[in-house]
Formats: sequence, C-alpha cells, structure tokens
Amino acid sequence: MKLKALLSAALLSAGLLAPSFAAGNSAAPAFESLSRSAAGLETAAIPEAGAPAAVRPPLRSVPALNAYFISVGQGDAEYIELPNGKNVLIDGGPNPNASLAAFLAQHNITKLDYVVLTHPHLDHYAGLDYVFSHVKVDNFYDTREDNTGAAGAKAIRGKIAALGVNVVYPAAGDNLDWDPGEVQVKVLNTCSSAGGSNSGQVLNDCSIVLKVTYQNTSILYTGDMQSDVEAAMITTWGAELQSDVLKVGHHGSNTATSAAFLNAVKPKYAYIEVGTGNTFGFPAPVTLSNLQAVGATVFRTDMGGTQEYRIGGN
Repeated sequence: MKLKALLSAALLSAGLLAPSFAAGNSAAPAFESLSRSAAGLETAAIPEAGAPAAVRPPLRSVPALNAYFISVGQGDAEYIELPNGKNVLIDGGPNPNASLAAFLAQHNITKLDYVVLTHPHLDHYAGLDYVFSHVKVDNFYDTREDNTGAAGAKAIRGKIAALGVNVVYPAAGDNLDWDPGEVQVKVLNTCSSAGGSNSGQVLNDCSIVLKVTYQNTSILYTGDMQSDVEAAMITTWGAELQSDVLKVGHHGSNTATSAAFLNAVKPKYAYIEVGTGNTFGFPAPVTLSNLQAVGATVFRTDMGGTQEYRIGGN
C-alpha cells in the first residue's frame, strides 16, 4: 500500500493523475502532503538510446618469461626467453649434442643474445661447440677459472674469441641488464679472478650462480656449486637467496643442496637435470629427502624430459 501511495503521489505531482477526493475527506490533506514530498524526490537518469558505455582503460599486456630446463642427458643446459624478446642459454650440456640441437631447431633459435658457461666442465661446455658453430651469439659470460685438464674447454674459448663475440667476466654482486626495468638478473657467485685447476670441487665452486627475478617470482640457477659455497652464500646473501624455483646444484649430487641452503632458498619447485641411468647415482637420496623436507615439488629431466616454467603472460 505504501508503494502504491508513493506511485500515486509521483503521478499526481507530474500532472498525470487528478485527485478525486470529496470535500471534507480527511485523507485529502495527507495525500497533498505526500504529493509535495514526492515532488522533491530525484529519479535516476535514463541513458539515451545508443549512448556509448563508459570506456575503461585497457589492461596492461604482461609478456611472459619462459624458462626451460633442457633434457641433454647427463649435463646441464637451460634456456630463457625474456619478456623483451631477447634470449639466454646457460650451459650447453655434454657431447653428443643432438638433444640441444633438436631443442634449438624446434624453437627456431638462430640467434642467442646471451650465452653463459657456468664453469668449464665437459657436461656443461661440450655442447657449446655446436652452438657457436650454428647460432649467432652476441654476448658470452664466463668464469675466469681455467680447467687445466680440459683441452676442449680451451678450444671452445678460443673459437669464441676468434668469432669476435663480446666476452664478459661478471663478478659476484653484479646486476646484468638483460631486460632493464623488467627482469632483475643478479650474479651471486663466480670466480672473476684468473686461476686454474683440475680439481672438480674447485671448478664446481667457481660456477656462475644467477638469480633471475620477474613479476616478484625468482629462479635460482646454481651450476654445480657445492655445499661449501652454499654455506658462504647463506652468510653473504641471507634472505636474498629466497627463490620460487631452484635449478638443483650439481645434478642432485650429495655434495650440494644442503638442508641449510634449502631452508634459505625455500623453493616451491626444484628442477634436476640428470641423465637416465647415470653411473653417479644422481640424484642422491639425501638430496631428494632434503627437497621433500622443504616441500619442494621436484621435476627431473631423466623422468620427464625437457621442463618448462613460465612467469607472467596474459
């Protein structure tokens, strides 16, 4: 009844309804009062036919960073497609290099903006011979540590010099401007002073370690660094080690990926690059146990082939 009275009052005030009260009817004063009140009510504006809707600003396009952990057998090779369109190859795996060649062909890679050799061990550098023979490379990042027992490493470095590729020897703490303003690439470990050794541990501990961050998500690339360097990095970098994704060090060996290091990194996902039926027993049970203890989901190239992790993208 109240709704009907309000509607009647509105129609009356607009002159669309004539009052029919008899003289002396006590309802008339109340109706007149209600009519006066209704006349002051505001009604919502009705848009004209064909009026354009309110225009919202377009969503910002967020390109993806695509990270690949390439199945190259018992060795390491990682590929990154940066949001700005440039690309990175970290290590080249061992010989034979058919797996890496197939990956490059599948992704139509004829040019690499940045190639990184984490350290001069055969299972990391041998496949780079194919890369520098078939792909144009603009920049090469290297450690200054020489493997005194590896003629192959010297040969590849010689080929790179002969090609005139720009060679960079980063130092710990350097920020690499691969995608300025979008992607942060920080060097956390390397050997930037000239040296030489045929000790496996010395060479492993000279690995170039990179933390790549985009859209508040980080990937930590560790090369083959071992637990002594992990301990030093905890002291040096502390909470800065925290990363969402971990490229597990030294193929899951028991000489790396310590519990203390994992407690600092706190990875959600861990990628182990390892060959099927390798004779080293990689990944070690203790490494898998440590990863399980921090709740990391583990992916392995020997069980799942090449793996991909994407950050961002619409």
